[in-house]
Amino acid sequence: MELQNATVLVTGATGNIGPYVTDQLVDQGADVVGTYVTETARADVEDRAEYADAVSYYQVDLTDQTAAEDFAETVADEHGSVDHIVGLAGGFSMGSVSDTDGDAFQATLNRHATTAFLTVKAFANHLGEQSGVVLFSSDRAIDPVGGTLAYDVGKGAVRTLTESLDIELDARVNAVAPFLIDVPGNREAMPDADFSEWTAPEVIVDEVIHLLSNQGVRGQIVQMTGGQPEVAN
Repeated sequence: MELQNATVLVTGATGNIGPYVTDQLVDQGADVVGTYVTETARADVEDRAEYADAVSYYQVDLTDQTAAEDFAETVADEHGSVDHIVGLAGGFSMGSVSDTDGDAFQATLNRHATTAFLTVKAFANHLGEQSGVVLFSSDRAIDPVGGTLAYDVGKGAVRTLTESLDIELDARVNAVAPFLIDVPGNREAMPDADFSEWTAPEVIVDEVIHLLSNQGVRGQIVQMTGGQPEVAN
């Protein structure tokens, strides 16, 4: 399926990988709608996205059901139906079981799973058989490691949500599950890491475009470690 003239919603469009995704979609001729949380992130994306001026950005709290539903009405009024969704909203977090309290655990679940659920729920009546939804899980949801418990669980919930939504919706719902993405923000946060094991953002974006546009692919969790896509289920 061609993405030209399709309306694509990208949540978390100002995050680390957001500009890579929105630039590629704009380059493909899509009408891109992006969400953000803070004005600082919105201002910063102007310097990071080549086609920031071509994206329609909206500030919305996607952990709030009423806000998500109001946002869906606004998008319908201003852009018509949404054809595809890319769910980037989230954020990396550290913390083992001993230093993660209940509030932090719930906040992490909200950031990853609740935002994805409420977004798809709010736009479910837009999505048909020709629609694609790509959510972002993580390699850590498949192969958990110590010290990132809430993050691993949140991304695991996104994996299960993906599989469940694909059964319930006419749209094709898939997820990518990268290891660490090689973007400047992650390098700054982890300067001593082995970057050779990380996945280039361009590789991830190519997989997102493939999953959005390939009508024969659905219900897959694509694990990406070192740039090599591999279906995890």
